[in-house]
Amino acid sequence: MPAKEKGADMSSSKQTKFSGTKAAGISILALCLLAFSQLLALLIGNMLVAGGMSAVTGNIFTGILYVGLVLGGVFLICKKMLKIPMADFKIGKPDLYPFWIIAAFAMPLLVILIYQLFAGTWQQSTLEAETLKQLVAGSVAYLGLATGIVEETVFRGIIMSSVEYAWNRKIAVIAPSVLFGCLHIEEGMSIPGMIQVVIAGSLVGILFSLVTCYTGTIWYSALMHGIWNCLMIGGLIHIGSAADSAVWYNYVLDTDSFLLTGGDFGVESSVISIAAYLIFAVIAFLLLQKRKEA
Repeated sequence: MPAKEKGADMSSSKQTKFSGTKAAGISILALCLLAFSQLLALLIGNMLVAGGMSAVTGNIFTGILYVGLVLGGVFLICKKMLKIPMADFKIGKPDLYPFWIIAAFAMPLLVILIYQLFAGTWQQSTLEAETLKQLVAGSVAYLGLATGIVEETVFRGIIMSSVEYAWNRKIAVIAPSVLFGCLHIEEGMSIPGMIQVVIAGSLVGILFSLVTCYTGTIWYSALMHGIWNCLMIGGLIHIGSAADSAVWYNYVLDTDSFLLTGGDFGVESSVISIAAYLIFAVIAFLLLQKRKEA
């Protein structure tokens, strides 16, 4: 892996300073941009499908539009409002870090492999060919890559950078990650379920933040986020105590332990997933420490 400092700290970023109020305002604006872009992309995509576009093409178009709206909005915020380059928000041309490309695939595959140690059965859902195409397109283009790019742009790009410019990197890694975890709380969750999802969401947020700090760009955390979404929540694979007929392949566990199933939120907040987040977060942290000592 590259040993140079360039990946971790852009020279222009060292000169960027925000007040706490400015950082909070930019962060709120970024969250509003995410919500608006998502609603608009889904609205336009659904209208096009209703007008005759195939659902497969509609899913792909919606994903591309979602990313385009957010990146376009960030470009305008940087150019017109803040007068800074997008690279100051870690959205620029990335250096090559092969390890994190491999890690993007290794993390979900490791989780799936570990689950094979627990009693359960694989079940394949019977899906029409067109339904399967729609599922794959939605999983890869929208829930996977688009959501990964957008959420990393907002949370690790805009919010984390803004907090770092106002305070320091430690707060920037932790605070947006806890916010990321809290935003995954869903209506009707039990108290244990809420605690579980906040822990899992915060830890994976810290992982993505550390990867972004190490590589100096959001693109590797976006890849990790996107591949995870594709495989674990996009409808291709479901792991739980009951089969989901809308998912292509199910691994149905013989246990309904909320620690293994993830409880209310699902496998993403299980102890297996949390352990995987922790392993890769520790790796990223150690690489950062090694770079500081070099």
